Amino acid sequence: MTATADLSSRYGRRSSHASPQPSGRRRMSRPAIIATVVGLAAASGVAAWYGLAPGPTPDGTKDVSYEVVDSTLTRATIAVQPDDARDIVCAVRAVSVHDAVVGYTEIDVPADPAADSSTPHVVTTDITTTQLAASGHHESCWYADDPQI
Repeated sequence: MTATADLSSRYGRRSSHASPQPSGRRRMSRPAIIATVVGLAAASGVAAWYGLAPGPTPDGTKDVSYEVVDSTLTRATIAVQPDDARDIVCAVRAVSVHDAVVGYTEIDVPADPAADSSTPHVVTTDITTTQLAASGHHESCWYADDPQI
């Protein structure tokens, strides 16, 4: 008796209409498919919420120029894109050649309902310094109604 005949007699012969061998992939159950779709929908909703929510800080603030007047005064000019509904506060600082802060002030930019994105509001401010500064520039800006910690 051959090995094939021996196996056939032991385990039986496979019929011609038997189901094909499984490919190794399992099908997901209906609850698993529903849970996956719900999870993807929730993740998409969260991503859309964060993507479309207004930014926490104003955009478009740029340094225009600075002038070191003497060891007690530096003048900085910045361009701020005003918001149409909220006031903006910007921190402006003077730094030494070692990048140490030697002067600091905050400026207010009022809301402007007629704000045009192509025309920023240019502000010049004097910064009192404790020693000779090397430059003056804006550090950051935020909306006045947002608490700063």
